[in-house]
Amino acid sequence: MSAGDDILILLAAGSARRMQSVVDDKITALLAGKPVFVHSLRTFLSTGLVGRAIITYRDDAQLAKLRALLAAHLPAATAIDFVPGGESRQDSVLAALNTCEGHAGLVHIHDGARPLVSAEAIRKVRAKAFETGAAILAGRAADTVKIAKADSASVETSPDRGLVWTAETPQVFRTAVVLKAYRKVAELQRKVTDDSSAVEFVGQDVSLVENPSVNLKLTRPADFVLAEAILKTR
Repeated sequence: MSAGDDILILLAAGSARRMQSVVDDKITALLAGKPVFVHSLRTFLSTGLVGRAIITYRDDAQLAKLRALLAAHLPAATAIDFVPGGESRQDSVLAALNTCEGHAGLVHIHDGARPLVSAEAIRKVRAKAFETGAAILAGRAADTVKIAKADSASVETSPDRGLVWTAETPQVFRTAVVLKAYRKVAELQRKVTDDSSAVEFVGQDVSLVENPSVNLKLTRPADFVLAEAILKTR
């Protein structure tokens, strides 16, 4: 598995329901003068690790817009493939992974709504995945976490904060491992909210790699303001 042979899956097929109609599509919306997805795509390509990029898309209208924005902002980018996404995030990931059959290297899976990921963080989590086969970027919990009772909003337990991490992306795996995992959870109709959960389910250890920089996910309108401010400091 050498540098330049990695695959990037950039997830762009999600909706923007929590954006409260401020933007129609948070993935293609402008952030500091560039489309949101272009920020992270440009960063991944700058590392020299990625030999193939796959972008999942929601519908034909979004696909046309993604293509036009790429032509305008990254005209000389590495060859990029587009794969139609599914109803859920895990459906979209599996659709993209199915086009990676036979790849012997590493695949990076990244949320298109995380435009602030740094090249340093990408290299750091990739190095760990190269060593162990599976690694995710994550942050240590800054707040005390509460686990609620199943039937109410009252507290069931308070886990040791020192053991709690928040999962981020990219999440990096040997392609064969994560493809097998996603096919297994699909076969069993098991729902997962991140890629690590699928890989854990088939018994693969996943390494946690602490992110050295801010890696905000654009979820609410105020996140755009914060992301713009962060970009101005870089």
